[in-house]
Amino acid sequence: MSVRWRWVLVAVVIAVATAVAVWPRGQAPTHADVPAPDLNALRATAALPQCPKPVGKGRTAGLKVTCMADGAETTLGGGPMIVNFWEPWCVPCRTELPALQEYGSRPGAMPVLLVEIPDQSDQAGGLDLLGSLHVKLPSVWDPNASVANALGKPNVFPVSYVLAADGTSKRITTPASFDTADQVEQAVRQYADGSVTG
Repeated sequence: MSVRWRWVLVAVVIAVATAVAVWPRGQAPTHADVPAPDLNALRATAALPQCPKPVGKGRTAGLKVTCMADGAETTLGGGPMIVNFWEPWCVPCRTELPALQEYGSRPGAMPVLLVEIPDQSDQAGGLDLLGSLHVKLPSVWDPNASVANALGKPNVFPVSYVLAADGTSKRITTPASFDTADQVEQAVRQYADGSVTG
């Protein structure tokens, strides 16, 4: 093969390689191509109770959040109640949420409000987890972290606060997370009766 034909062959190979590299292919799926989760179906499966009516005073009173039971904007009230911040990716939350559910179903239990903050998750993930764990507690989606900011934004999950009827709030630090309903009950007694300050 002559030198000239070798250069012609090299030029043809380069041209073919370039054509293959720039040839349009099927478009990669975009975010818009992925169907949005059906929140109504997830809400039906989770079957959460309606969010509580806004009563009482305190740092959470008057804050606007989304009720996860129906997706409607709701206004929070104050205490007495337990406010629990959680995320679907949080491993201890998967143990704590059922413990809170069991505690919340006990006679005389302090009302429990679950607050999902969209840190690394979305409302669909939260509804899916609550449904799979059979947790049926009033739950809100706090996209602006208004509740977290009012109580002192948590930097770990899960974290719970006891809100008293007078509007004061205390972060539960012992235990760091709940494994049982008895632990929840003990913490509520300890933090609500004034034996723990701050």
